[in-house]
Amino acid sequence: MTIDVQRATPQPPPEKPEAEASLLGSILLDGSLYAQLLDKRLVPGDLSREAHRLILGAMERLFARGDAIDHRTLVAELDASGELDAIGGPQLLVGLMQNVPSVTHAETYATIVERTAVLRRLIRAANDIAHLALTRDEADAAVQEAQARLFAVSESMLHRDIVPLGTALSRYTEQIMSRVEGQRIGLPTGLATLDEKTGGLQSSDLILVAGRPGLGKTSLALNVVEHAAVRLGKTCAVFSMEMSELQVVQRLISMTAEIDGNRMRRGRLSLEELQAISQASSQLQQAPIFIEESSRLTVTDILAKSRRLQAERGLDLIVIDYLQLIEGADDAESRVREVAQISGSLKAIARELQVPVVALSQLSRQIETRGTEPMLSDLRDSGSLEADADLVMFLWQKDQNDRRDKVVRLKLAKHRNGPTAEIELHFEPELTRFRDLGESAEGA
Repeated sequence: MTIDVQRATPQPPPEKPEAEASLLGSILLDGSLYAQLLDKRLVPGDLSREAHRLILGAMERLFARGDAIDHRTLVAELDASGELDAIGGPQLLVGLMQNVPSVTHAETYATIVERTAVLRRLIRAANDIAHLALTRDEADAAVQEAQARLFAVSESMLHRDIVPLGTALSRYTEQIMSRVEGQRIGLPTGLATLDEKTGGLQSSDLILVAGRPGLGKTSLALNVVEHAAVRLGKTCAVFSMEMSELQVVQRLISMTAEIDGNRMRRGRLSLEELQAISQASSQLQQAPIFIEESSRLTVTDILAKSRRLQAERGLDLIVIDYLQLIEGADDAESRVREVAQISGSLKAIARELQVPVVALSQLSRQIETRGTEPMLSDLRDSGSLEADADLVMFLWQKDQNDRRDKVVRLKLAKHRNGPTAEIELHFEPELTRFRDLGESAEGA
């Protein structure tokens, strides 16, 4: 067996102390650079040298208090904390300033430091994963913990770099011009009134579809999937924790063929209906829809499977049915805290993969006793759902007339980047099909 000597030889950890020193020296020369380059981007633990970590920690404390960051204030802060001698005295700070090649390259220094910090985090995660494999008896638990370690590394990279206003204005102008030319910015849902209000489902948005049982949350989500995949050729991932794979397929065929799902289950079908089912199956066979059926899924499972799908063929939409069935951390203090962690992580997935994430959600029973339309406070288990979501849509029926006429109201209760509204839909539960009736008078 041939051994690759180059790969077998241990490599030193990725470190760039020179870039760290140039970055710290740049901030000493221009204290305003801290807010531009480091705040919420790099922390003391990201640096490879103890002296550099102590200096950055002192800068962090000065910034938190609103004090200026310069040589004088930093010396005083390090002296007050008993760390001045540990870094090598005031002369080290003078040396940092004198050895800066150019303050104008501070952004480059920060990028280099951040990149090596992420690589060291990845090495630590890999070591932790190796330890898990050696010490855990349960393989499933070890895999889940390993995924969580990697997810933590990827989450740390989700910050947005500060950009000049001119750059942001250019991006916004491009969006405006696209709208003028009639192009959709987001992924169309197939419901014209909803698309008019939202511009389609936006990349990196977390979208909640909530309602009491029986109002068609899953059907609405599958309507969007069918339109995106069958009609537009977009790649969709469906994570189903409530229905089996066969149940999802049956709903998609019923919707596409427009045949009563109950008749399909009983098997009493005419020749024309069988032909329609065959045609619908052929259409769906070509559609890039991927279904994960599991009663036990964690956020890290969803991220790992979605990331792999995106790498292999691209990904345009993620649907989760439903949010409250996602397994949270075992050490969560309460279910409310657990759901808060889940919703925050789903938003992070949307941002990392740059796709809309549609998560179905339950509403609390209070709405039934209250007898009115749903409110954001009705979202079950956590107020953080309201905070994390970019778009919250409620399905509800106003009265007996709605139920008689099969009208379901789609209420845009929260729309971070646009107007709220109420849209009337016609719901055919036997076909799992929603049709657009337009905006209601109350929402106009």
